[in-house]
Amino acid sequence: MEDDEDPGAPDGTDDDSSDGGADGFGEDADDGAAISCVHPGWPVLTGRGEVLRSYALIMANTEYIQFFLTDVRVSVAGDTALVSCTENILSGGPAPRDGDELGPLVGQLVVATNVFRRTSDGWKLWSHHASPVLAESGDDEDDESPS
Repeated sequence: MEDDEDPGAPDGTDDDSSDGGADGFGEDADDGAAISCVHPGWPVLTGRGEVLRSYALIMANTEYIQFFLTDVRVSVAGDTALVSCTENILSGGPAPRDGDELGPLVGQLVVATNVFRRTSDGWKLWSHHASPVLAESGDDEDDESPS
């Protein structure tokens, strides 16, 4: 079955919901299934309030952050959508004490899986799970070869 294009779909288009969920996160479901989030290195967070607080903490403690999404894949089955991607994150630390410019920029790769649910107010994020991509160096490969 092919889904019609829907404003607010998980392909990144805007969602103008008026249920207080304009942040894109759905309310906890009536069936008891709370939304969840796993940031790299964090424990599982459950419930809309806890998840929103985590994003507020991250943004309040990061001087600069920018996400470039690559390898985006979207799969829709009925009222559920699975979106996987690589988050290419560029973030900056605090500015040096004697300057106005931004501190050093740091890049990081994170792979993420997001599950969306279609509601009467549009698509809402139900679960986000992100893990860091650990870089491998070519030197380690020689050390692990069998003798």
